[in-house]
Amino acid sequence: MSSLSDVQFSRFAEMEAAKLLTFGRPRGVLEVMLPMTDDERRDLEAHIKEHFRLSFAMQVKASYVLYRLARAARFQKSFVVRPERLIEDPFFYYFFGFMDLDTMAYRAPVFLVPSHVVHSEAVHQLRGGLLHYNFVASMDPKSKDRWRPYACEPAEVAGRVVKFLGAQEAHRRPSLRHPAGSIIVQPGTILVGRAA
Repeated sequence: MSSLSDVQFSRFAEMEAAKLLTFGRPRGVLEVMLPMTDDERRDLEAHIKEHFRLSFAMQVKASYVLYRLARAARFQKSFVVRPERLIEDPFFYYFFGFMDLDTMAYRAPVFLVPSHVVHSEAVHQLRGGLLHYNFVASMDPKSKDRWRPYACEPAEVAGRVVKFLGAQEAHRRPSLRHPAGSIIVQPGTILVGRAA
């Protein structure tokens, strides 16, 4: 009998992250989709139901192995990306999590980190024309490492995404309510919006 393949594990890890976005607190607020293609390195995309203007993209990085440093367990995930495919956007996040194969679920804490923070703070170097990243975070809830502000319980991931999208929508709402005249360029075009 063959063992669990990397493809099987990666897909299962993505589906488990999608489950967290859907069934986490608050339940059912996010609509979660899997992009048809992976050209933009998005594993999952989500928006608040019936709020189509803003979308949250997530790259899932999971591992089923923890490392020990002294007594503390450490999550470690390495990945490689071509510089031209490195996406840094306020709406693009990385999700890092340890998948416990016994429980078949993510173990706390998991880490939801903005892309620009990962790209600047995670250990990385350019070798052979490729960027090699190594994300290492303590699993100890009392840790004060650089990734602690991004750590949370798996059930809290959805709430963090909802809070982020809600803040972005509130920030952008005034400019969206009164669109510039250049948006309507064809005669007879009608702009329809949601009542306030």
